[in-house]
Amino acid sequence: MKKRISETVADAWGVPKDVIMNIPRMTISGDKEIYIENHKGILEYTSTEIRVSTAMGVVHVQGEKLVIERIRPEDLVIAGTFSKVEYEI
Repeated sequence: MKKRISETVADAWGVPKDVIMNIPRMTISGDKEIYIENHKGILEYTSTEIRVSTAMGVVHVQGEKLVIERIRPEDLVIAGTFSKVEYEI
């Protein structure tokens, strides 16, 4: 498999690939909070389902009392009680 130029640069400089390549990073804290970096926007938002677009696919969160606590161009935080977190490619 060929490496992208940005991936080669990240390896050479010792920089995390998600920084150079705009790869999404997701941090899940139990079943109460999800932090997503490098998102491309919200596709669907209800109190039971949130779908977030990323460069690599869609993050699909299901649960109860879901809210977007913070949204900025580079990251967002989803809170609530999660029953399922899926990554759709």
